[in-house]
Amino acid sequence: MAEADITVVGLGITGVGQVTLEADRAIRRAREVLVLDAGLATHTFLAARCPRVTSLVDGTYQPGHLRLHAYHHMAARVIEAALDRAPVVMAVHGDPLVFCYPPFLVRDLARLLGLTVVVLPGVSALDALCADLWVDPGLRGVQMYEATDMLLRRRPLDPTVPAVLWQVGNVETRLHAERPSRPERFTRLVDHLLQTYPPSHEVVVYYGAPHPLVGPTADRVRLQDLATRADLLHRGVTVYVPEVGQRPIVDVDLLTRIDDPSHLAAITHDPR
Repeated sequence: MAEADITVVGLGITGVGQVTLEADRAIRRAREVLVLDAGLATHTFLAARCPRVTSLVDGTYQPGHLRLHAYHHMAARVIEAALDRAPVVMAVHGDPLVFCYPPFLVRDLARLLGLTVVVLPGVSALDALCADLWVDPGLRGVQMYEATDMLLRRRPLDPTVPAVLWQVGNVETRLHAERPSRPERFTRLVDHLLQTYPPSHEVVVYYGAPHPLVGPTADRVRLQDLATRADLLHRGVTVYVPEVGQRPIVDVDLLTRIDDPSHLAAITHDPR
């Protein structure tokens, strides 16, 4: 299989300790790594493996400007590098396709220019959340929404299924800002959640460990108090909303069959 012009890799959540072996191999083969990660040790790690490392963060985000403008600028820089000196790597914090739009722009531009792109997965914030909070998404299922999109579209919530709310710290704007939030920023979000969950329901404001020496944070807050804890709701947090109760079983006939060997025999082929 021919080597791709652009390989998009995830660097994981906790520094560079979660970089996969396949991502490491791609980084070592690259002629340039363009990195979307502001971790302190990230540049040193990459520079030891590739002679040319370029930050996609420095000078890209402008306060009060649309984040989308920054994303287009990042994608253009990756494409320019690939046209000049492929193979290159775009290295992204976490998993490269989980709440990260620039790789999709890179893909679309690459198709127009005849460049090849592959993606290598990384450890995402969801993976870290499940591990740190002991959440099994297969047990009750899981519903996930980006916070602003949930409000814009009045996304329905099922109280019997755990919910993961992304980018709560960026809620209600597409403009880049580094200023701390006021409690009023989260009033609309809390009001929407209160339509489904009781005021005393405890949610978890989660932030994955950014470095091996710094542990994750998981602050438990009553839903009715969430807006008042604006100090916790910075741009990196994810809010986990546990389920309230359990949906009752409706298909009683299936319930009688799921542990029945004769039913298994009826829905599978005879090995003979």
